[in-house]
Amino acid sequence: MTSKVASPIVLDYEDLKNGKDLRDLMLEAFGSGLDALGVCIVKNVPTFVEKRKALLPYASLVAHLPEEVRLRLEHPQSSFSFGWSHGKEIMNGKPDTQKGSYYNNPNFDDPGLESESASYGYTSNAKNVWPTDAELPGFHDAFMNLGQLICDVGYLVAQQLDSITKDSSTLPLDFFSNAIKLSKTNKARLLHYFPFSEAELNDQKSMDSWCGLHVDHSMLTGLTSAMYVVDSDLELKEVLSHPDIENSGLYVLHHDGVYYKINIPKDCLAFQIGQASSVSTKNVFKATPHLVRGAPSQVLARNTFAVFMQPSVDYVLDAETGLTFEKFTQDILKEHY
Repeated sequence: MTSKVASPIVLDYEDLKNGKDLRDLMLEAFGSGLDALGVCIVKNVPTFVEKRKALLPYASLVAHLPEEVRLRLEHPQSSFSFGWSHGKEIMNGKPDTQKGSYYNNPNFDDPGLESESASYGYTSNAKNVWPTDAELPGFHDAFMNLGQLICDVGYLVAQQLDSITKDSSTLPLDFFSNAIKLSKTNKARLLHYFPFSEAELNDQKSMDSWCGLHVDHSMLTGLTSAMYVVDSDLELKEVLSHPDIENSGLYVLHHDGVYYKINIPKDCLAFQIGQASSVSTKNVFKATPHLVRGAPSQVLARNTFAVFMQPSVDYVLDAETGLTFEKFTQDILKEHY
């Protein structure tokens, strides 16, 4: 498979905050044009570096909690969409055991929606699931602090999307920013990609060895850069340079059939356009398939954090068909669980 290193569109946080007209750059990043990668980088986000450093080591710590604790932190009622999940998701036709995930709502520990779960299900509406402070001190605050920051920056990105669709005959004003601002069901995912066994390394035949090719079903996804660590290192010091991680990481499948490697700087956020945005705009914004290529190592693990900014369950994505985000989500879940 042919691959290249991408040069994503870079936005400055101050420009987003001040409402600068960035429509051309947004279309270059997220539009349906041949050069669009479906991703942009945002630099100079206040407090981001500190909050990234505070949270990402917890991905390793959660993954190595005692088995009985991890089992208690699972939430099967939500199709494992809250709390700990490992080996439950289906990728490439088989259970995905290469990564462990910890899901929670980054804005509300209790969105107050459980009474609606009979009609909408628990995939979005449940209360957050946490280990005790004794089991993992500081985890709750680190998760929520970074998650809320990413949502705040995502809201500014969404306002730029609204400036492009403001004259649409099918979308209401402030469609994207309202979807994020009014949502009680955004979802954050802390990820730990496990090192490979010797047998797994010998069996690697494709690029998507850590995460299969897919598109996010959210409106907008916020991403940190990955933190690589030696999985057995109790201090979890970040590995900044190593031959095994040079080709590892996030790849986007472009319209031209080439995979483009997305290098997210350590002090920057990335944002990817999601499938819900493609559906609602009839591909004015185009979600791009992406995967995670593994590091060919038996010792290196990869920790990262993604926030799926998505509307509340009854938010209408397509007024013509009445498609709500919940119905859209349920259809996606059937493909992966």
